[in-house]
Amino acid sequence: MIYPAVINTTTARTDRPHLRHLGRLILGLAALLTGTGLKADPLTVIHPDTVLVDSFQGWGVSLCWWGKVVGGYSNRNEYADLVFKGLKLDLVRYNIGGGENPDIRSPLSYRARIPGFEPKPGVWDWQADAGQRWMLHAALARGVRQVVAFANSPPYWMTVSRSVSGAAEASRNNLRPESEDDFAAYLATVAAHLTASDGVKFDAITPMNEPTGPWWKLGNHQEGDFMSHDQQARMIVKLRTALKHAGLPLPIVASEDNDEQSAIHSVRSYDARTLADVSEIVTHTYGANNPAGLRRLAASLHKPLSVSEYGDGDESGLTMARRIRDDLTDLHARAWVYWQAVDGAPGWGLLENPLAEDGDDGFDLNEKYYVLGQFSRFIRPGFQILSAGDTNSLAAYDATHHVLVIVTVNDTAHPFGTVYDLSAFAPTGGPVQVWRTSRRESLAPAGTLPVAGGRFATLLPQRTVTTHVISHVFLPERQPLKIKDPAADPQ
Repeated sequence: MIYPAVINTTTARTDRPHLRHLGRLILGLAALLTGTGLKADPLTVIHPDTVLVDSFQGWGVSLCWWGKVVGGYSNRNEYADLVFKGLKLDLVRYNIGGGENPDIRSPLSYRARIPGFEPKPGVWDWQADAGQRWMLHAALARGVRQVVAFANSPPYWMTVSRSVSGAAEASRNNLRPESEDDFAAYLATVAAHLTASDGVKFDAITPMNEPTGPWWKLGNHQEGDFMSHDQQARMIVKLRTALKHAGLPLPIVASEDNDEQSAIHSVRSYDARTLADVSEIVTHTYGANNPAGLRRLAASLHKPLSVSEYGDGDESGLTMARRIRDDLTDLHARAWVYWQAVDGAPGWGLLENPLAEDGDDGFDLNEKYYVLGQFSRFIRPGFQILSAGDTNSLAAYDATHHVLVIVTVNDTAHPFGTVYDLSAFAPTGGPVQVWRTSRRESLAPAGTLPVAGGRFATLLPQRTVTTHVISHVFLPERQPLKIKDPAADPQ
């Protein structure tokens, strides 16, 4: 384990000044190859006239389960600084725990044993969940602007199995029909109390999490609750009523399904009244299996679309980088949230810590931490996500400060070059500032590249994520930006 006092995520591990000249070399090589008829680096055209996401909302993480554990560590401020300040995160998901049955031998792992606020009907414990609540305040103090409340399970006494781990039979509703009003009231009451007592402004809430997953079964290691489509619809409407009674008119987001196709099935099953109570379509992208379908569905309903959870066990971060790029360019997600910032399972966390009961508060920083920073530190809220002409690039434009950011993912075992064509913009300044994460570089400055004739060339080493930042990039005069209509997109 390492215990860094300060980690500067923009400092290279090694200083390589010769990289400053690499851009000129590549650009000259591309021109030479073109002139001789040999194969040149592929040309990628950035299209300022086609906007995929008009105003990006930001990056985030869930606080469960790590917030509950890390919020009790003596060095918890160090964790909070790394996660929220170091990565410039904008959004968190706060887990309203159900609370397990104290009369059974709990199957829940220590980290996932989130306490509930109503351990018995009518009995409230407002001291519960101190660790996650501390981390929520730490996030807000470090720049997070949006908080979404979600629940993995209702309290155990509202369930059929008398456990928050799931129903005795998979793919069966565990929330008793007669307890649906109680669950809606529970969520609204907790959100209202934390708003009043903790000063937390919630921006949205949802009563479900991966509701159609077949893995929510009694004896599971975490809280989980299968919800049929009809129960999802009832809970959305009942939660809207409960929020009104609590004087807390929060937007409700849904369906929080594990994958895009499941989200399509859930949202399509909602009737008009239910859809009227849903402010935003949110999905997890563990299974990215129909981005175009979900994109068109959200557009047809005139509702924004976000990715509220994704995670994987690839410590390098390259799998995650590919998912980010595809979720923003193919799904047109307006926000993107990773699962857990800290995890004990190898590769799953941005930081690695056992999250165990023994209180070991040391950690390792995975390469994945720096990879997320290649996106989150440069593409900021309010940026427009633009169309790019290849499958490796994510382009974002800050119209206020006239900055273009291009993040390029090379998740292959071979280096390749790309020439970026910015000629659709007005005459562009430069030079291009470059940052890179690889096995040897951690969000490291990688020199500058020249812009010539509205183009610049870049070399992407194998298994890297590279961020290019170009200042003084202006739109052509009198050229309005066109927001791409996902509903009319045949792809």
